[in-house]
Formats: sequence, C-alpha cells, structure tokens
Amino acid sequence: MLIQYVIGPAGSGKTTLVKSLVEYLQDYNQEISVVTINLDPGCRTLPYTPDIDIQDYVTVDAVMEKTGLGPNGAMIAATDLMVNYIEDLKYEINQYNDPEIILVDTPGQMELFSFRNSGPMIANALGFGSVKRGIIFCYDSTMCIHPNGFISTLLLAASVQFRFANLSQINLLTKKDLIHGEKLDMILKWVEDEYELATATENLERGMLKELTLSLGRTFREFGAVSDLLPVSAKYNEGVDNVWGAIQRVSNDDTSPYY
Repeated sequence: MLIQYVIGPAGSGKTTLVKSLVEYLQDYNQEISVVTINLDPGCRTLPYTPDIDIQDYVTVDAVMEKTGLGPNGAMIAATDLMVNYIEDLKYEINQYNDPEIILVDTPGQMELFSFRNSGPMIANALGFGSVKRGIIFCYDSTMCIHPNGFISTLLLAASVQFRFANLSQINLLTKKDLIHGEKLDMILKWVEDEYELATATENLERGMLKELTLSLGRTFREFGAVSDLLPVSAKYNEGVDNVWGAIQRVSNDDTSPYY
C-alpha cells in the first residue's frame, strides 16, 4: 500500500489533481485500486466523491456552531480535532482490502496540516505496517513566474520536506495551462540552472528583495533543496501520466526515505 499526501498553497490545484489522478488510474489500469481521503474539514464542495471523508467526523461549520469561533479559528480547531479520529480513518482504510494507492487531499490552508502537530501525527499514524508514504507538493505556476514568487514557493516546499523529513517528496508545477510556453520553459530552466535563476533575479527584482532572492537561491542550491519540477495540468489531464510514473519510481526506490 502506498499513501500520497497532496500538499500545496491554497488554490494550487490539489483537489483537481486528486480527481485527475483517480480518473487516470482508473482508465490506465482497472486492476489498480485507488482510495481517496478528504482531510479538509472546511471544504464545501469537491469535484470527486471521496471514499473516506473527515467531514463525516468533524466539520468547520459544526465547530463554529459549538464554540462560537470565527471561520479561521474554527478551521484551526477542526484540523486539530482530526487526530481524535485517526483510528476511525484507519478502520475505514482497512475496509478497502489493502488498496494499492491512497490519495490524501489535505486542507486548502496548507500550514494547518503541515506546520501544526496534527498533520505529522496523522501522516505517521496512517503509515502503519508496511505502508509506504510520500508527499506530492504543488507549486502554483501562476505564483512562480517571477523569481521572488518561485523562491517563495520553493521555501514552502522545502519547509514541508523538512517537516515531513521521513517522507519522499515529488514536486509538481501545477496549472501549466495558465502560463505561456516561454514562461513555463523559463521556470523549468530556473530549476535546472542556477545561473538562469540568478540572471532573472538580477533583471526582474530590485533592492533588498533582489538580494534576499539571490541569497535564498544560493542557500537552496547548497543544501540540495532544489529538485525536479514536473509540469502538469490536472484540468486538461496533461502530464498526469508522468506524475504516476514519478510515484512508481520513488516508491520502488530502496534509497528513498519511505518506510
């Protein structure tokens, strides 16, 4: 069994990616059993029907009604409350007779799952037995067309990788259909060639922002935090096959930090 936690900034295309991956796997090989889990207690609508839904146990609306908290406070409280239902989630997973892959759609506000204690606790608890676990991190392409936005997203991705240090991470450049071909190529060059990113930063950024972007770029390179980006458009099912290929490669790699 393989569990993939889909994480990324709000609006980066996490939920659409989950839907597209499920559809691709169902078309690609009917023998691949896929289970989807929604871990967003505040999501009003989903483009797919999750097999397991945390909202069967806790919702933001119920927390607001019970505690009088506003939407933000209730979202934090609801996310923390999810740990109370770990055994229920594990029970529901077991009802699916050892699925090949589980796709976990995490909260839109990624900091609630990634940087509060509840996220790592859930990720560790669901990784029972011989289950392999990993992260798919979504870079929103529309946020990455300037060096500062690219570095900012890279900082988030590196923070998640540090927070879930024992999980392998696949990085996707989502919503590639929203940027022109030249801009897409430019972002991919920034990943491959530090001089391309440095040159773009020199040309496009100014003042302290330029210096900070250059400094962070060098730091990420030194620590090996810049990894390949797979461009994908979940909306038009472009590149989804490459995502599945990356998941298979990482999960079969004995040197990966899966356990």
